[in-house]
Amino acid sequence: MEFNKEEYKNQFEEFVKDNRIKNSSQSFKIKLFLKKAESSLLIAKHTKELEPTEDQPKKLFWDYWAITISYYSMLYAAKAAILSKGYEVSDHDAAQIALGHLLIPDEIEKEDLEILNQAHKIFEDEYNTLF
Repeated sequence: MEFNKEEYKNQFEEFVKDNRIKNSSQSFKIKLFLKKAESSLLIAKHTKELEPTEDQPKKLFWDYWAITISYYSMLYAAKAAILSKGYEVSDHDAAQIALGHLLIPDEIEKEDLEILNQAHKIFEDEYNTLF
């Protein structure tokens, strides 16, 4: 599915009307969201590395929780990024729409990022050749 910047803009405006996305000047929360994101990621890592005993749930179920905790880590980081643009979101869908509208680059920036990515690949290939 191709990213449609205009569709994200329209959805963003609808979510603002519905109060699912709100203006916010509470930038102090950015640090809190980032701390929650970092801590959640550490907890997910710990959960993933856990070796359960026989009387505990099987490893597969711990892995499911590691995925869930990782998702929330990303959500907290997204909320911090959105708040850095002056908005807060009330739900997961609103976070996705706000990210798409506020933080995904436009076409010119995408081209610049692709050039940077190609440069990185060239550097990486040369680096690997040296070793």
